Amino acid sequence: MRIAWGITGSGDRLTECVTFMESLTKKYNLEVHAYPSKEGVVVLKFYKLLREVKEKFPKVSSERSSNAPFLSGKIQLGTYKFFLIAPATANTVAKIAYGIADSLITNSAAQSMKVNVPVYIYPVDQKEGEIVTKLPDGRDLKLRIRKEDVENVEKLRRMRGITVLRRIEEIEAVVKEHMPV
Repeated sequence: MRIAWGITGSGDRLTECVTFMESLTKKYNLEVHAYPSKEGVVVLKFYKLLREVKEKFPKVSSERSSNAPFLSGKIQLGTYKFFLIAPATANTVAKIAYGIADSLITNSAAQSMKVNVPVYIYPVDQKEGEIVTKLPDGRDLKLRIRKEDVENVEKLRRMRGITVLRRIEEIEAVVKEHMPV
């Protein structure tokens, strides 16, 4: 089974997403094609994960524009069972929630919904308040999740064609659901 995996510029939960996707790939013999956004590449480098992603996944195509690589075309042609965005930044969530399709990830999400290819999004900002995340050097970083960001996640939950995942581990149930019989 082939999956398109969009990676945005979130450092929060990035390491966990990469590790979990690696384990799912092995466990279910998946072909995962990774599509990091421009900022996703920056953050993968910052967390020293870009090389690992390139080594562990058969295809890694970084964003050059909203339509390059031509992910939306591959989605429309049925190349992928679903489009997963994990982790998703507040910026990506807001753009999708308000119909802005000006990046590789947001354009591909919009095109997926138009052709009934399911979109699964794991947003990092799901609950208002303070959280603690890890920096690449292991230090803690406190972040304040804004009410506006949580409201955008809630807007996504109400959109046709999008499923918002509350936890990274829910990706496994999505994979199982789409496995060929």
